[in-house]
Amino acid sequence: MSITKTFFKLKESKIFQTVVASVIITSSIIVGAGTYELDSALRQFILIADYAITIFFVVEILIRFFGEKKKINFFKDGWNIFDSIIVISSLIPTGAGTSIVVLRLLRLMRLLRIISLIPEMRFVIEALILSLRKSIYVLILIFILLYIYAVAGVILFEEIENSRFSHIGEALLALVQIMTLSSWETIMLPILDVYPSSWLFFISFVVLSSIIVLNLFVAILVDVVSEMRRDREKILSEKD
Repeated sequence: MSITKTFFKLKESKIFQTVVASVIITSSIIVGAGTYELDSALRQFILIADYAITIFFVVEILIRFFGEKKKINFFKDGWNIFDSIIVISSLIPTGAGTSIVVLRLLRLMRLLRIISLIPEMRFVIEALILSLRKSIYVLILIFILLYIYAVAGVILFEEIENSRFSHIGEALLALVQIMTLSSWETIMLPILDVYPSSWLFFISFVVLSSIIVLNLFVAILVDVVSEMRRDREKILSEKD
């Protein structure tokens, strides 16, 4: 049996994938444990474990690479590129100060590799990415809506103290908060005390942005998921 076939069977085996997933989770737990005040012995253990995990991930990527019949196919898979970037980032040598913080954040990114191991999670992420491509005009519509209401808000409420509409930048931030429905009444109520009819401004924006426009994203995502599921079922039926 050739080395390529051996590595291919290894990387496709459930045991190998389970071990990789377990190491990814362990790596994330170790990064979390490093946020506590630990004695020198435990910190030394975490450091050694981190080195061992990094070596394991490098070996795992090499197994997946050499398990491909055509090595170029490894780089055609976006998930392989994604995993490779995360693993390579783990090889960055530690420094001092800010570089250590960046390195710990990069180590934490290893947890994202669990996505590439679970087909259902890959399906969700791919659907989200595809839906974002199809949502470009919805994003443009949201920006236009935000800009119109931001300028209108500055014109109408600029002179009100603590109105969050003193200039367009602040107004845009306030409208994003309103759009997410996060304590948006705290922005509206002070203005409502001065201009009782200003509720029309805020309610109309909430209806247009949160209820109508954001629901368009949901509709696009549902359509993309349905389309991807049909394509997957078609491919499976052709194989059968």
